[in-house]
Amino acid sequence: MKKLVLALTAMAALTAPALAADMAPRYAKAPAPVVPAVSWTGCWISGGGGYGISRTDRYSRDVVAPNGTNVLGATSGSDGWLATAGVGCDYQFSGRWVVGAFVDGTYSDIKGDHAWRVFGPGETFVGENKMDWSWAVGGRIGYLVTPSFLTYFNAGYTQAHTEAYNLRQIVPTFAASGLQVPGQTFDGFFIGSGFEYQLDFLPGLFVKTEGRAAWYDRKDSRLTCVTVGANCVAGAVGTDPFGNIDSRKMVTYTAKTELVYRFNWGGPVVAKY
Repeated sequence: MKKLVLALTAMAALTAPALAADMAPRYAKAPAPVVPAVSWTGCWISGGGGYGISRTDRYSRDVVAPNGTNVLGATSGSDGWLATAGVGCDYQFSGRWVVGAFVDGTYSDIKGDHAWRVFGPGETFVGENKMDWSWAVGGRIGYLVTPSFLTYFNAGYTQAHTEAYNLRQIVPTFAASGLQVPGQTFDGFFIGSGFEYQLDFLPGLFVKTEGRAAWYDRKDSRLTCVTVGANCVAGAVGTDPFGNIDSRKMVTYTAKTELVYRFNWGGPVVAKY
């Protein structure tokens, strides 16, 4: 009997820890935390720079013969750097879609030599044409590839300005002619596309890269004598001595990168996707 009691006691001692482990309370594993996606709805400011090229199609005619023969048809190119700034607001809807409106302005140094055919002297002149500023207003629609990466298209109205420039006579030397092409403002429209994504080190800070093409309406201009030179006598200053009309149509292509600050970043959350 003693042996039986000792055997039962030993068995109880061995099985007690396992039984205690089975009886320990069990807790359900907590679900992984859901990372909230911050809404793109709100307003922003931006600033940056880039590069642009311009193509100008032109032809000249004599004002004395409005339907006269075109004596010069040419295409001239310009290129240079630009600096830009903008402001706008966006609205996020249906999870991944974003629409918005914006306005931006650009200071530029897009320039190149353009040729003129002048009737009176019967010679070709050259001068440096420069687009110095432009501005645009428009809208955009975009799609969120991830909560912090937006791809978009935009379109709208734009204006661009070219500075007045003086002409130099090609033959026999590049001497000052006294003739000037007046500055002009062109109206047009643009389309573009780009992407924007959040930078990790500062809440609300994004970087945006965009390409844009703009087409401007055709516009006429006439030469003016501004100084006494090879083709402008003293009495001709302030007038159009040769009666030439130059008709220009301009297209520009720009690429730019900007930093964007969103004022509402860190505000209301939307569902994760």
